[in-house]
Amino acid sequence: MKYIKNSGIIKAICYTLVPMLVLIILLNAFSITYYASYEEDFVDYKGYVDTKRFAINYFYNIQKALHIAEKEYIQSQSKLKTEKMTTDTVAVEQIETNDSNMQTIQYNFYSISKYDILLISPNGDIITNVEKTLQTDTLDKIKQYISSKKYYWNYDLANITTNIAKLQYEEIVYSGFEQINESGYEIYTALKEDDDSEFYAYNLMYDFVGSTYETAPSIITISIILLIACMIYIIIGIGHKQGSNQIYTNKLDYIPYEIIGIIGGTLVGIECYILFIFLELIHRMSHRFAINTGIIISIILGYVLYITLAVIVVTTIRRIKANVFWKNTICYRFFKFTLGGLFTNFRQTVKLAMQYGGFILVSVILGIVSLSSPLVVIFLFAFWYYIFKKILDYMGQMDKIRQKIKNMYNGEIKNPLDEKELYGELKQIARELNDISGGLSNAIEEATKSERLKTELITNVSHDIKTPLTSIINYVDLMKQEEIKNPKIEEYLKILDSKSQRLKKLTEDLLEASKASSGNIKLTMENLNVKELIKQVRGEFEDRFNKKELEIIETFPEDDIYIMADSRYMYRVLENMYINISKYALENSRVYIDVIRKNGKIQIDIKNISKDKLNISVDELMQRFVRGETSRTTEGSGLGISIAKSLTELQKGEFNIYLDGDLFKVVIQFQEIIK
Repeated sequence: MKYIKNSGIIKAICYTLVPMLVLIILLNAFSITYYASYEEDFVDYKGYVDTKRFAINYFYNIQKALHIAEKEYIQSQSKLKTEKMTTDTVAVEQIETNDSNMQTIQYNFYSISKYDILLISPNGDIITNVEKTLQTDTLDKIKQYISSKKYYWNYDLANITTNIAKLQYEEIVYSGFEQINESGYEIYTALKEDDDSEFYAYNLMYDFVGSTYETAPSIITISIILLIACMIYIIIGIGHKQGSNQIYTNKLDYIPYEIIGIIGGTLVGIECYILFIFLELIHRMSHRFAINTGIIISIILGYVLYITLAVIVVTTIRRIKANVFWKNTICYRFFKFTLGGLFTNFRQTVKLAMQYGGFILVSVILGIVSLSSPLVVIFLFAFWYYIFKKILDYMGQMDKIRQKIKNMYNGEIKNPLDEKELYGELKQIARELNDISGGLSNAIEEATKSERLKTELITNVSHDIKTPLTSIINYVDLMKQEEIKNPKIEEYLKILDSKSQRLKKLTEDLLEASKASSGNIKLTMENLNVKELIKQVRGEFEDRFNKKELEIIETFPEDDIYIMADSRYMYRVLENMYINISKYALENSRVYIDVIRKNGKIQIDIKNISKDKLNISVDELMQRFVRGETSRTTEGSGLGISIAKSLTELQKGEFNIYLDGDLFKVVIQFQEIIK
């Protein structure tokens, strides 16, 4: 995903597709609009010459030619004998006719020069713009030449002959033909296809509309979807490079935005003006080559305009993403120089009010200006996007700070916030949080170091005590084997044996508690049958419980239940709890061992009534060297519960104690393993 996002090839393709898609959308939109205006011309469309528009244009030029002959020719006829005409009329010649008295006027018809025209007046004068050649040196040859054209229309005062379907008599009888009939002129006309730029342009346009209007809606829809996808990809990819997660900028992005706006706006205005001029020239051009050249130049100018707009939009979005849009403006520099110090001392609510007011003011100004200059809408949307991006950035920074606080709450204080990614008051908050995090980290490190030293001290002392203690126990055993007749010495030996055994147990428990709390234990996790384990532990303690008349009441599910645990250490957990019961449970009472399924977990509940008052809290009871009663005269190290809790948690279980009066309850939970 990151490669696709930062791919230079895909970006280049998208940048190239955008103007092409815009052109496709505009052309197809024109096709739909033009079809809606001249729908009747596209019913069974066979070509431009078969349309009503072509017929109207052709017939209009016939009427125009007749008007020139009736008005301008008649007014200028008196001058033909004395001077050469410098307007449309160029010569008076004789051609071969049936009547030698007829004169032929060679007339250019400049305003409708795209037609070959032959007019015969009521008095027999011949008016034509057909050049005299060997093929057109007689009246009949001129008529034949005109009728040989691809598109012609002739009227000999009796009949209309034409190969244009919509210029037949039935089509034009109500469209001005009566005026032509009353004029008394014979009319012979033909279209000069090679020189007719208007015909070429209309034929090109009608062929395009005729071939695209049906598919235009689908093409527009697909093109808009592709255009939106390309624009989204371009916007997302702006400012990203392969191999880097940060937004990159260039020298253009650090030029004050006002200067970019003025230069860019000026260039866009000039390019739009030049493009408009060329489009007007295309409309007026009279040669096919000129039209084609004008279209190519217009496309090039449109692409130049697109590049200019793309540069402005890209630098705008890149500035916004890099959080330098506002900083790289003349207004910001002026504001920072004049009012920056004053503004930083304002309260947060005042700052927010001023920022919101500025947003509304700028939006209103740009909205009003856009009414007269639609291009300003781009800057208005860019400004709104900038504000929206700033809000998202602020929320993102708030999320980072919130996550940092959450991590600190959960004990994760290793990774400090990057102050460079934040700004304003959030940057100051990040700095303070980093200081707090650093202080906590140092404190935790010191505490960890102290705990490690304690663990090492306990381990070392335990080992140092263990060697002489073993010797003491061995010598006591040897002394007990001797025949000692002194009762007092026997009593001393019993006391010495009891205390040395207690010291040995205390040393072993202390070492084990140290290992359990530090996690310095190698576990062998396996599927463990809870029912079998509890029965095994109960068997070990059955004599002790019977001696104190403790009745064990066990409740198990009917089927076997399994947990993931280390059998040796799980046995030690239950053993410690049973030892605790045998020492501190009220004699002649009941002990409840319940194993139940609960929310996908196996829960072991151990409950008994204490023989002494539980004048201690759960937290204190969880601590090391603490027993259920405050005196320290009874046997036991006070480490059993602490060791059981540590071992349970090392095996991913939960260990909790609940006190209710003299009721002592232990709850152990593990995730159930389904076999």
